[in-house]
Amino acid sequence: MEQTMKSIVISGDDLTFKYAKKTVLNSLSFSFQRGCIIGLLGENGAGKTTLFDLICGSLTPTSGELLITVEADDIAYLPQVVTFPPALRISEVMEMMACFQGLTAVQSSLCLNRLWPKAMHRRYEEIKEHRSGICSYGEKRWLAPAAMLALCRKSLFILDEPTAGVDVQYRYLIWQLIKEMKNIGCTIIVSSHILDEIGANTDYFYFLQKSGMQRFNGMQDFLTRYQSSSPDEAFIKATVLEEN
Repeated sequence: MEQTMKSIVISGDDLTFKYAKKTVLNSLSFSFQRGCIIGLLGENGAGKTTLFDLICGSLTPTSGELLITVEADDIAYLPQVVTFPPALRISEVMEMMACFQGLTAVQSSLCLNRLWPKAMHRRYEEIKEHRSGICSYGEKRWLAPAAMLALCRKSLFILDEPTAGVDVQYRYLIWQLIKEMKNIGCTIIVSSHILDEIGANTDYFYFLQKSGMQRFNGMQDFLTRYQSSSPDEAFIKATVLEEN
């Protein structure tokens, strides 16, 4: 199907970014369609977070074109590192997040009741009176994307490794939330090092390398392109070919 400007939420054409003399992103060309779940794979240091920073406007491209068809205040960005104020209770952190979105306590509860599965509600009830500083890393890791997806009224979500450090059950539940956001018309861009979850849950994904950016229409496309029997093997072959 031919793409139209209406269907594209973000596109890059020959997009390049350099820190001093170091090229981080090299002549990227891509398009992200509206209403899709789009994955982003790549080695550590490939430039995934830099690309997200460009999209969110905290960095400016060195050259090339970056077209974004949504307003800046309609983008929700979850960075890789999320810090909760350690003295606040988890319930107070949630109240703060809701306040940032202009939601009353009643509106916040309605959002959570509509979108969160029972397992998330149960776990939240168990930890909501705990101070953030004593909660485990894993607890805060699942709560950050779960709260953001439920409370932020945005059309574009950018999630930088939202399931890193999250156990299997809550990884699954986060992906169910991501799919629910797609069902109501949102666009979600997700980076991850967990290849299987990208293959299973995205509409398509890009593999980011120093030489550029390749699109794959599913994990089977990735395996076929690199003549591999597993996602890990394909990833290794892709990075080895890049180095050679």
